[in-house]
Amino acid sequence: MTATTAVTDPDRGSTEPAILVLDWGTTSQRAWLLDRAGRVLAARTADRGLLRTTEGIDPADAGARATAFAAAYTALCGDWHDEHPGLPAIACGMVGSAQGWIDAGYRPVPAALGPARGELVRVEHPAGPLHIVPGVRRPSRSGHPGDVMRGEETQVLGVLGDASDWREMRIVVLPGTHTKWVRVAAGVITEFTTAMTGELYALEMRHGILGRSGSGARRDDAAFASGLAAGAVSRGLAVELFAARSLVLEGVLDAAAVPDYVSGVLIADEVRTVLPRYVTAGAEVLLCGPPDLCRRYAVALDGHGVAAHVLSGDAVVRGLWTVAVAAGLVAPEVAVAAVAPVVPTGQENR
Repeated sequence: MTATTAVTDPDRGSTEPAILVLDWGTTSQRAWLLDRAGRVLAARTADRGLLRTTEGIDPADAGARATAFAAAYTALCGDWHDEHPGLPAIACGMVGSAQGWIDAGYRPVPAALGPARGELVRVEHPAGPLHIVPGVRRPSRSGHPGDVMRGEETQVLGVLGDASDWREMRIVVLPGTHTKWVRVAAGVITEFTTAMTGELYALEMRHGILGRSGSGARRDDAAFASGLAAGAVSRGLAVELFAARSLVLEGVLDAAAVPDYVSGVLIADEVRTVLPRYVTAGAEVLLCGPPDLCRRYAVALDGHGVAAHVLSGDAVVRGLWTVAVAAGLVAPEVAVAAVAPVVPTGQENR
């Protein structure tokens, strides 16, 4: 299913699209038309991410995979290309993975926030080439497994891309299915860690016994706080998760509050584990992602005495615009792109 949103601004009048940008992930496609100042003219979403696009295709059949991705791209953006021939296009996310349209590779850390002009990978399409942003990889070292990200590196660029104080260390946390903790110093990604917290939550709620225990779920901030407290002094994640069922059976926890309790346990466990390796004196923590998830992480961080700034704005659009300008795919109308800014929402530790 595809949803389209037109974005209008009566103060600027009608403008022509200058570039098409896409965030093409595991479960969804998101596409935007931007004008020559980097402003959003129209936006679309579809549920044809990597998983649906490659459903039923042999992973080893690169040709069939490429055909499926080309068809999904045409379905989402073909009419935009018909209306605007020659429109350049750029994408980030799992579309550039080994299971995607084409393997765009990885840039190893330490890695500059944005890829160099020649690091974009070009894939051909009848409507014109699509340029794909490579991911970022942290190699294994000293017995510690490596890590990878695709799309989040562009989101981080969108958060910090025009910062004037890159000399300062920033910790950017991107809550989601696979939450990323990213350390940036002097405009360089120096370290990052992925936590599958969101996926664990979804699996337990959809397929586990706790999901059955939490029928009729409703928001319960007190239950979330209780889960945070349990996860912060955890006897072990598996133990604390099962405790949610015991608490329901004992009448201590309402069944409808189980999802929020489990959310608290999982987020607390992640923060307790990752935070000491990332946040040092003077480091600023920025949260960017779904508002409710950012609120939850801010509360968890506050429990450790860390003030986190929650940011608004679609950072990935700003990041893709920044990469496109640097790569010469589009000549900006103004020196500084006018993509909707990523700014503090005023929500700190709440």
